[in-house]
Amino acid sequence: MSSPDLSLADAGERRVRLVGRLRALDLRAVAVVLAIFVTTRLLLLLVIFLSSAAIPMPSGSFGYASADNIVLDGLIRHDSWWYVGIIEHGYTIGDVATGVQGTVTFFPLYPLLVKGVAALTGDVFVAGVVVSQVAFLAALGFLYGLARREYDDETAARAIFYLAAAPSAIFCAAMYTESLFIALVCATFYFSGRRMWEWAAVAGALAAATRNTGVLLAAVIALEGLSQQGLHLRPERMFGATAATTARLWRTHVGRQARVVLASWPSLLAACYVPIGLVAYMAFLGLTFGDPLGFIHAQASWGRSTGAGSILGLGSNITTNLNLGDNIWAGQINTLTLLNLLATLGFAPLVLMAALRLRPAYGVYAALTFFAPLSTGSIGSMARYILMLIPCFLLLAVWGRRSWVDRLVLGVFLPLTAYFALMFSHWYFVG
Repeated sequence: MSSPDLSLADAGERRVRLVGRLRALDLRAVAVVLAIFVTTRLLLLLVIFLSSAAIPMPSGSFGYASADNIVLDGLIRHDSWWYVGIIEHGYTIGDVATGVQGTVTFFPLYPLLVKGVAALTGDVFVAGVVVSQVAFLAALGFLYGLARREYDDETAARAIFYLAAAPSAIFCAAMYTESLFIALVCATFYFSGRRMWEWAAVAGALAAATRNTGVLLAAVIALEGLSQQGLHLRPERMFGATAATTARLWRTHVGRQARVVLASWPSLLAACYVPIGLVAYMAFLGLTFGDPLGFIHAQASWGRSTGAGSILGLGSNITTNLNLGDNIWAGQINTLTLLNLLATLGFAPLVLMAALRLRPAYGVYAALTFFAPLSTGSIGSMARYILMLIPCFLLLAVWGRRSWVDRLVLGVFLPLTAYFALMFSHWYFVG
């Protein structure tokens, strides 16, 4: 049994460490993150307020969250109402035959958090927006810390501004899961980079309970740990003067890499915890609906499927959905498909460059996150899904050191940010 003096000494040492960490907190970084968060949120809210006050809503049987607050109401659109249904009535499995869409495709962490906050606020809509704002602020904080560690303060500031002002950033302000998922992705990268494997495992597992692609963060944690230990797939010299020398080179190399893998056990163990979020949800679906893979099977009720056939049909699907007319300049085109196509083509080179220029964890995550939705044979919602490509925003921030690149990015992003916010708040589907 430890003596009281030792316990007091331990407590005092912990307090000293805590105070030291607080003093080390970079107030300038906090100010930058807060300034960018507030500025970009105000831009979105101003667009929603002015457009909602001046432009009539389209006719239709739409739900409205608040008749007295057009800003709050403008943030509760489309998928937001599916989350409200989950929170108030629970999950449904759906039925392709009857056309009933299953809500089990929406993972549970976000609605659980909103339900918890709603118990305090008394309003599920306010709770949903609050959770999204707090989560996105956390996302910007983690991304700033990540980018500053990798590069510098200026690059970090650009990275979070590009993300906060991305064309589809309205989804990070609305009652959607994007902000929470991005926060957990950034946290996983941040903690992995600092070798804080326990926290990386927690963030990754929570991400896997937020979106189906969250399980990919297991690869991020494992690859980060292996990279930090110096894993190399091939030796510096692949061939020796003789066959015996070549064999000896490879034996030596394999032995060294085996020791690297063993030394990386903390990260590999942490990576094994990430699927817990997914497995827990599968267990719930199994107990509730008798179908642990219900979140996959219900995709059919939303018109999505996966497989080689879906991927091969991607080109024809795009061509069909573009709905090109004889006179494009007269507006004879599906603008939503066009925007998703531009987002896909615009970020494809960034994904490739991330794979070539960044560490394996960044490249693998970017590639898998980019191609996962395309595997359904559709580019639907790609303008929204690119928000999850954090390595691509890091690359953009690095290239943004050149003033012309920075102006080009902002010149493209900011008008589209306003466009997406206006269209979203007026019940037009933009992702």
